[in-house]
Parts: sequence; structure tokens; C-alpha cells
Amino acid sequence: MTLSRSFSMGRAGGRGLRSLLWMVGLGVMPCAYFSSVSSLPAQETSNDSTPTNTPSKAALDERQELIRDRIVRLEDRMFQLAQALKKTEPEKAERLMDGLGRLRGDQVRAQIDEIIKQLKDNRLSDAADQQQLVMGELQSLLKQLMDGPDDLEERQDEIEKLNAIRKSLDDLVREQQRELDAANEARDVAARERAINAAAQKLQELLKRQQEATARTTDSANPGDEEQTQADLRTETEKLAAQLSEMADADAESENVASAAGQLQSATDQMKAAEASLHEGGRESALKSQQSASDAMEKALAELEQESAELRRKLKLEEQAKEQQETANKTRKLAEDMGGDDAAAEKGGEGESSQENSKPSAKKGEATPGQQGVSEAVPQQEGAAEDLQKNDPDKAVKKQEKALENLKKSQEELEDRLEQLRQEQQEEMLAALESRFRAMLSRQLECNKATDRLANLKQANWKRSDELELPDLSQKQRWVGDQADEALFLLTEEGTTIILPQLIKQVRDDAREAADDLAAAKVGDAVLATQADLESVLRDIIEAIERKQEEMENEESGGENEAGQQNSPLLPGSAELKLLRSCQMRVNRLTERLKSDREKPDAPAEEISDRLQKLSQRQSDVAEMARQMHESLRQAQ
Repeated sequence: MTLSRSFSMGRAGGRGLRSLLWMVGLGVMPCAYFSSVSSLPAQETSNDSTPTNTPSKAALDERQELIRDRIVRLEDRMFQLAQALKKTEPEKAERLMDGLGRLRGDQVRAQIDEIIKQLKDNRLSDAADQQQLVMGELQSLLKQLMDGPDDLEERQDEIEKLNAIRKSLDDLVREQQRELDAANEARDVAARERAINAAAQKLQELLKRQQEATARTTDSANPGDEEQTQADLRTETEKLAAQLSEMADADAESENVASAAGQLQSATDQMKAAEASLHEGGRESALKSQQSASDAMEKALAELEQESAELRRKLKLEEQAKEQQETANKTRKLAEDMGGDDAAAEKGGEGESSQENSKPSAKKGEATPGQQGVSEAVPQQEGAAEDLQKNDPDKAVKKQEKALENLKKSQEELEDRLEQLRQEQQEEMLAALESRFRAMLSRQLECNKATDRLANLKQANWKRSDELELPDLSQKQRWVGDQADEALFLLTEEGTTIILPQLIKQVRDDAREAADDLAAAKVGDAVLATQADLESVLRDIIEAIERKQEEMENEESGGENEAGQQNSPLLPGSAELKLLRSCQMRVNRLTERLKSDREKPDAPAEEISDRLQKLSQRQSDVAEMARQMHESLRQAQ
């Protein structure tokens, strides 16, 4: 299965699962609403002249039946989606079937049927108690489907383990590269030494022939007969001098070779002079030039021998062989750590090395991606160490190159797996966050509507039922803050976004502040403004999450975007910038609203002061978010 294909199926399952989460969320919210309504005193709700602001018993019956129908549809949807995901994503299918079994095992439908009966029998207190039980079960199911059986935590553990393995593998790649570079340098040094030794051997041969030519000139009755021999020697010496000059040019540090080339050039000059003397029959002059040529050749030979000795000192093949063997041992250890339970069992009887410094594999019982390449690098590394020990860097380099190729291939496989895990982690986290924020928005809308009704009604006109609604309304508003706090924990752990955690922190604080105000029967402009702002923030966050999900879906078509980049953040920079802009716009609106409210004759001074102080802090927060975002974008360039 290709990586993009597995991502695609993961998204399909995630979309279906998210729709179920939303469906469960819709089931929880009305149930909570009925609980608050049915908790009213029986004499108030059973009276024929039921207040217009309180739903009638018949209305409660009908709406409770809608919840039952939704539960039936939920069970069908969960079963259908589980069957669809059974082959492609068995873990998600199993989670859905577990949730379905739990839903049926808790007999939620039967409990709702009982609630309907209790409502019809006017047993509102019993219905309220039963509704609280059903709501708790549905909320528990919602959490199970949102969070799964610690999937995010398990995947994060696997990512951390693979990152530890990748760090060790990266270190090995760097070590092997250094050893390859050293072996390449040793190979070059050895090649230069061989070239120098070959030149020295050739020079020894020429020197011997020059000395023999000098002896014949001494003994010959006719010195001119040796002219051609001397000319041949000069030609070969010139060739050797040119060869040494090229070697010296190729290696600027080879002063000995340059000196030897100069000495040979001097020797050829003396040989040419000897040729002229032999041609003219000047024996003494020829002998003097020939002897000078021999002396120059001897000096050149000494320079070459000195260069050869220096090159041999540079060759530290025994030390390199030891280092290569140490790297091979580390590579074998990593391969065993990556091999899963089977490899561990094979290693079991080998002593302390099987227990010390062991890095866990990606999943228990499974080989880590790239393990095969790491294993295949070991014999190549050990063979290279043996070749270096035998003073054969040429063979060692070939084996080191193969070992490095295997290690780099393992790096790619490991990185592919890490990228897949990061993508899956992001998909699941985005799905969980989307479901959570949709549930929060639904609850917030409910709170906004109820608060607006109480504000419009005016506190002086509140009935007993209105006053009793406030504690429950405060609890619902606080639930939004508690959910934001849980989301904030997840995002802090994830750690790739800048603006989103700050916004969620504001949601948490604002929701809890609004809950405190509602508990104190405050439903004025300040609370209404805070609740309207909460709704706006939640909508912006959901929109940003949806945009990221769409980008991840578009990745399959081959488009380049931030979602497909390595280590991409949970939300792209463009989405965070838009959230930052929206945050500033909300501050602007709150400023305008505060200005308008402060100009009202009956504006409470203390409340205005508190709102001004809060708004000032909020503007400072936006400025700090902008600074952090700018720094993040600058570092990314």
C-alpha cells in the first residue's frame, strides 16, 4: 500500500468517524437541555397555565422521542461505517464496534423509552434523574470515540521511539561517512605512494643506465659511439621529469616531488651537454656532464624516497580499521534493537549487550522500518575493516560505499514511516479537536440563546423557573471552559502551533468568567458580549481546522502545500495568520462596544473598568502573538 493511499483511507475513515462524533454530540446537548427543564418543580410544569417560556410536557415527550430516533440512526451509522472500514482500517472499525456494543449494552434506547414514559406519566423528577444517567453514558461514548483507546498517546510513543532510533541511525551515517572520507583519502595517499614508488623504481633504472653509460664513455676508444645511448637516456629522463612535474602540480604540498622534478630537469640538461661533448669527441667534458647528471638523479631519487616515507606515515590504516569495526558493532546493535521480538530472542543468550543501552523497536514484535538495510550494512562494514587491516583501502572504500548506501536507504524508510505517523497523528488530532469544538459550539449556542432570553426578559420579570435555570446555565457555560482546557493540554503537548493555543486559552478563561457571572445572576451586556465573542472564536477555530483537513485531502492529488511538508505544524501559517487577524478584529469590536456602553447614562463604572482592563490585556496578548508569529515565520525562511 502506498503512503498516499494509506493516508487517503485514513481520511475517509476519519471523516465518517467525525460525522458520528457530531451526531453523538447532538444527542448529548438536547438531553442536557431536557434535564434542566424537567428538574423544575412539578407544580410549576404540571399546571394547566404553563408559562410560555417553559416547554409543555407534550413538547418534552416529542423532543425526547426525537433523541431516541437519533440514537437509532446513530447505531445504524456506526455499524455501517465499521463494516466499511473493516478491511482498510480494522482498528477504527474495532473502535466503532466497541462503541456500538457499549451503546447497546448500556441499553440507552430502553432508558430513553423509560424517560418518555415517565414524562407522559408526569414523573418529571424521575425523568430528570434518568436523563442525567443517559447524558453521562452518551458523553462517555463521545469521549471514547473522540480520543479512542489512547491512539494519540500510543502513536506519540511510537514517534518518540522512532525518533530515538533515527537519531542513532543519523549518528551512524555521519560516522560511516567520516570513515569513508578517511578511507578515500587513504586510498588517494596509497595511490600517490604507488606512483612515487613506481617513479623511484624507474629513476633507479635510469640512474643505473646513466652510470653504465658513464663507464662506457671512460673505457671507449671512440666516445662518439655513446652519443645515441646518452640521447635515449635523456629522452626517458625528460619524460620522467615531466611526469613528476604533473604530480607536483596536482599536489601542491608535494615539495619533495617538485624538487625531484627539478633535479631531473637539471640531469637532462647535463645529459644534453654530455651529448654535445660526445659528438665533438670531448671525453673529459662528457664525463663531467654525465657525472653531474648522475648526481642530480641520485638527489631526485632521495627526494622521492623521502616523499614515499612521508606518505606511508600518513596512512593510518590500522587505526581506521579499528574505528570501522567499532562502527560495525554499533550498527549491529542498532539492527538488533530495530528487529522486534524475534531479533531480541536470537540475541538473548549473548550476554549483557542484549540488555544494556537497548532502544525499543517501533512496535513490540515488529521490525522497525529500515531494519533490513541496517543489518545489511554490518557485513560490508566488517569487510571494510578487514581490508583496511590488510592495507587495501581500495577494496575498503567499495564496501564502505555499499554500507553507507544501505544506511541511507534505511534513513529514508524510517523517515517515511515517521512522516506517515505524523500525518496520521495530525489527522486524528484534527478530528478529535473538530469534534470537541463542534460540541463546544453547540453548547455555547445553547448558552447564548438562554442568556439572551433572560437578558431580554429583564431580571425584574424573572419567574422562579428562570432563577432555577441560572445554575444549570452556568454549569453548561463552565463545561465549554473545561473542554477548552482539555484541548489546550493536547495542543501544548503537540507544540507546533502558536496562535491556536492562545485563542483556546482565551476561550477557557472567558467561558469560566461567563459561568461565574451567570452563577451570580449577571446577564448584562458584558456577559452577552463575552458569549458572542466565544461563538465567533469557536467558529473561526473550526473553520481553520476544516481548511487544514481539506489541504491534507488535496495532498493525494500531488499538490504541494504546507500539509505535505515534513514536520508541518498542526495548522498552516496562513490559517494561524487568519486566526490572528480575527483575534484583532474581535478586539476592535469589543473596543467599539465598550466605547458605546461607557457612553450610556446608566453604565456601571466598575463593570466598565473591569472590561477596559480585560480588553487592554487582550490587546497585549494579540501583540505578543503577532511577535511570536513573526519570529516563527522569520526562522522558517
